[in-house]
Amino acid sequence: LQVRHGDEWITVRPEPDAFTINTGDMAQIWSNNRYYAPEHRVLTHPSKERYSAPMFYNPPFDAVVKPLPTLGAPQYSECVWGYFRAQRFAGDFADYGSEIQTSDFSAGSSSWHVKNQQRFLNQTDFAKPFSVEGNRQLLAPPSVS
Repeated sequence: LQVRHGDEWITVRPEPDAFTINTGDMAQIWSNNRYYAPEHRVLTHPSKERYSAPMFYNPPFDAVVKPLPTLGAPQYSECVWGYFRAQRFAGDFADYGSEIQTSDFSAGSSSWHVKNQQRFLNQTDFAKPFSVEGNRQLLAPPSVS
């Protein structure tokens, strides 16, 4: 496992009898930046086996994620998990220039995602199966759709 620190990839050395846990993007927002969701990658070893058991625990799609009120002045605007996840999923299939990031919801951000999220929520039913193709207009930046 490696994490990006600036322009450098740093190898995470496993601790014996311990788990290595990456916090996710929503934990970064909920914690008001007390926890950081690092960019990371996994490398294989040419002669050793590696075992990995990723576990993803995500909030409901309609969950409104925002900094907990006890953690000071909010450093993020509200972010709805379903919108964030749909954008990440769409990013696997389309090139809009850059993948959605928590920084798109930083307080005072001028990211198109802040306004587009509401448009997306007004037209999306999370109880129905989601289709990237069927929702392309809701996922694309105004100049791409």
